[in-house]
Amino acid sequence: MTIPVDIVSGWLGAGKTTLLRRLLETGAAGRVAVVVNELGDIGIDGTVVTGLGFAERMVELTSGCICCQLDTVHFEIALDELIEATSPERVIIETTGVADPGALSARLNELGHHLGAVITVVDALNARAVIDEPIGTAQVAAADFLVLSKVDLVAADALAAVHAELAGLGSRAVVLDGQPGPDGLALLFGADLPRRVQGTGASPDLDLEAVAWTADRPIDRARLLALLAELPGAVYRAKGVVQFTGASVPAVVDVVAGRAGLQWEPGLPLGEPSRLVFIGRDQKTWWEPLSEALNKL
Repeated sequence: MTIPVDIVSGWLGAGKTTLLRRLLETGAAGRVAVVVNELGDIGIDGTVVTGLGFAERMVELTSGCICCQLDTVHFEIALDELIEATSPERVIIETTGVADPGALSARLNELGHHLGAVITVVDALNARAVIDEPIGTAQVAAADFLVLSKVDLVAADALAAVHAELAGLGSRAVVLDGQPGPDGLALLFGADLPRRVQGTGASPDLDLEAVAWTADRPIDRARLLALLAELPGAVYRAKGVVQFTGASVPAVVDVVAGRAGLQWEPGLPLGEPSRLVFIGRDQKTWWEPLSEALNKL
């Protein structure tokens, strides 16, 4: 299976490393390999997280931003070596605070790596100043998920104003207030979330629900991708293996906060039923029409 690569973005001091530490401490993302990007010669953030046993190996790409100052060849080699050395379930890149995650997403796509999710941490206390910066706006625009940090330092009306400002930027991202718990982390990083919520009806963390759809026939690729591109906003993630009409190999389909991706997987068996799991809130409002549309494909 292709290893997904997640990007953790956010302005300087927003709380990216705190989120990453929490993820590694809980083990919510399974076996991960972490790349910490620093502007200086010494990777201080790398020192913070290296001591945690959940990280198989820490690779620091220092003295420059990985999304704009390392050439494509070196970046590809670094990622490939990291994956080969650690055999992770996913790779997580923590970018420098002045990096545009959109540029890094494009680089990963060029190299054929599967983009998992872009998670941008926004300091709720200083959100206005961050949004006023072009890079800060780019970090919000590129995000699949926005994690608001330092919400305990912000009054309720001020936090509502932050939500309104973020919504005014036209971001499609799902917003989470405060440091997420295990289920929230699983949602952000797409790790084992269907198992967490399937059969229980909901996760105690985020009131999430999961529902599965299966088909014993090949599916038209263009029609399915068009349908997935128009999922309701209450569907946060969808993932599964699909057998497409006329395809010689199955594909892993991954939808993250409205962004749909597809990865061909020659290593998976051909001829198995297609299966997709949809995860979100208010399932009763969207599952019946969605399942009807899926069954007509």
